[in-house]
Amino acid sequence: MNVFTLVCPYCAAPISNNSIKCEYCGREYVISSFSSLSKNSMSEIKKIGDAFSKALANNPIDSTLNRSMGICFTYLGLYEKACACFEKVIDINPEGSFGYYAMAICLLKGKPAFLCEKKTIDKSIEYLNAAIMIEDFGIFQYLMAYIKYDYYSRKFLNIKPDYQHHLDRAHSIGISKEDVYSIFDLLKVEMPDCFEDRAGFASNK
Repeated sequence: MNVFTLVCPYCAAPISNNSIKCEYCGREYVISSFSSLSKNSMSEIKKIGDAFSKALANNPIDSTLNRSMGICFTYLGLYEKACACFEKVIDINPEGSFGYYAMAICLLKGKPAFLCEKKTIDKSIEYLNAAIMIEDFGIFQYLMAYIKYDYYSRKFLNIKPDYQHHLDRAHSIGISKEDVYSIFDLLKVEMPDCFEDRAGFASNK
């Protein structure tokens, strides 16, 4: 990984990629997952994205910067730009599962799976299968369950394994309430009633 210079999005102090916290304000600036920004406002996310964008201009193939920038773009609804970043993450580190998972989310572009074209759904499922082959996480299985439910089950189309298989698998592996709601926040869709009933925490945000 190349060393890059970055300005802290919170206090504007100079920082570099050999630490995860700003030594001046003490806030973490490395964006390692979608949950890293779950409590930030849109204006804060834009500031963070601007800081990473400047660093990325001089380090276009850095995996950490592309991952961070892609997460920012996702929250800002700039899905094509997010996909471009996550494609680079996959190219740089094809054995990492996060890039494939992130691509599966961004391809839906904030729309219900029900309204997406089949080629988009097929591609999203392809990326998720790749992520699951690398690391079988509950959150990956849960996203797969939603996509198959909303596109296939709601349209009375058959697919094997079906959404229930992935939903059962997600709960068997383990998935937190926070992870469940984070998926639907990122997708910008409502959680299906049958998912709330299965999870056992309906109307309990």
